[in-house]
Amino acid sequence: MSGPLIDLNGRVRDRAREARQRRVRLLARLIAVLTVVGVLGYVATASPLFSVKKVVVTGNKVVSEDAITKAAAFLPGQPLAQVDAAGISKRVGAVPGVGRADVTLVLPDTVTIKVTERAVAFVVAVEGGFAWIDGTGMRFNLTTEAPAGVPRAEADADDKELLADVATVVGALPARMTAKVDHVAAPTRDSIVIVSTDGALINWGSGDASALKGQIADGLLQAQPTCKKVDVSSPSHPTTHCNS
Repeated sequence: MSGPLIDLNGRVRDRAREARQRRVRLLARLIAVLTVVGVLGYVATASPLFSVKKVVVTGNKVVSEDAITKAAAFLPGQPLAQVDAAGISKRVGAVPGVGRADVTLVLPDTVTIKVTERAVAFVVAVEGGFAWIDGTGMRFNLTTEAPAGVPRAEADADDKELLADVATVVGALPARMTAKVDHVAAPTRDSIVIVSTDGALINWGSGDASALKGQIADGLLQAQPTCKKVDVSSPSHPTTHCNS
């Protein structure tokens, strides 16, 4: 007997049909994926669902929220994905009184701006009140009254290098010395003098080696409380002038 007949043409047609069906299914999946991606892209970048509706500012005490939001300079309703967080951080960080601004985008509709304000190291009397100076010598605020507990300096409020040196000196003072400071006289960068509330004068000289000078001056004043003049401008050879 002859064996079963094999329909080779039929098998070829079946395989071709299965291949076409696989291609159609693959194309359908690809279209579905692209559609989803397109919809998500639209929602993320253009849809009002993820647009800016709220701005939250934290960390500011001296700098007004209005000054911060104005510097941020983005439009309400702007898609969240289009908000330039790095640009906002840079613009807000340039506001006087702001040392740093961290910007976070929070889904679905919020921009948060966390501000770290500059800390006042001392104040200088100027026309209109007292200029606040931070630890880098930057002038960032003006008030009609000097803030309580903040050292006062007599110095050129426009000389940033001099102000930076004064900030270095003030920052190096031990706490018990700071509490007794009446003011800091700084006519030049090399002739800084600390004037205490009890009339004692500490000739500091320049801002160099201020940490060491602070330790030496504090030790001398503790050991010889009657001293009215202490010179630590050369910390390797300090001198004192004390009442007998």
